[in-house]
Amino acid sequence: MKPNGLLNLALKQVRDWSVQPCNDCRFISEEFGIVRSVAGIQDISGSRIFLGQPYRLTEGRIIHLRSGYVRVRVNLHDLTIKVHQMVVASPGTVAELVEVSPDCELSMLGIANSFMEGWQKEEQLTAYLQGRLYLCLELDEAIEQRLETIFSLLWEMVHDVPFPRAIVQSLISTLFYQIAYLQQNNRFVGKTKYTRQEEVFNRFIRLVNKYAIRERNVAFYADRLYLTPRYLSTLIWQVSDHTVMDWINEAVIQEAKILLLHSDKLVYQIADELNFPNPSFFSKFFHRMTGKTPNEYRAGK
Repeated sequence: MKPNGLLNLALKQVRDWSVQPCNDCRFISEEFGIVRSVAGIQDISGSRIFLGQPYRLTEGRIIHLRSGYVRVRVNLHDLTIKVHQMVVASPGTVAELVEVSPDCELSMLGIANSFMEGWQKEEQLTAYLQGRLYLCLELDEAIEQRLETIFSLLWEMVHDVPFPRAIVQSLISTLFYQIAYLQQNNRFVGKTKYTRQEEVFNRFIRLVNKYAIRERNVAFYADRLYLTPRYLSTLIWQVSDHTVMDWINEAVIQEAKILLLHSDKLVYQIADELNFPNPSFFSKFFHRMTGKTPNEYRAGK
């Protein structure tokens, strides 16, 4: 049965789904979660998380892949996460799971913004909590061992009674200092350094994911990037081979898919929520973008 309203992947919801929020492979509270093996999420994801369907992360995620691979679509970008790589994704990230290899093994953290309240935050942790951080990083053997040590310490500490909140916060802060080090040393997957145009493009995509439901005018995004609409349009085309409106439409479709799959709202209600002038206009737009009507997509046809 579909939930009433947009399904976010929140720690509280995952905890409610799970018969055992804490076991040999996972620890999940309403503010902090750690998974030490794929086995820690298989019994949850088997009935709640589906391939090819987008979800919005209420809390961010830090994922270290120890073996295998995962193919995902994150904030409109296609990505294959491979062994010896780590992904850092802020709260509000929209993620779609495409494929998980049979030999996949990982460690994963989920951190609610409220968990780090009152803690002195370094730059990367602040960017993460404010929804401005998305990284995929390469790890060498020494860095990987260091990160796994932090994960192991976190796993050990969360089982202490009473819960050692300040120590866990300190370890999370240490992890983000390590992430900052990797970023400063250009450990990006597939890139040694982003050009200015690529940096603008990444900022543009973050804005699109945040505002596309309400704002579909090129000038809106150009203004926030301190560019002219013409220059922004040229830059986005040069970097991505897609227009500004292509990316805006893709973000709107992504949001529409979430609402169709994970809410009981009628098509006319979804059209209104996504700021379409009427249901007919929304249905034609959806069909043009996906080849299906909203009802066909909802029914899985």
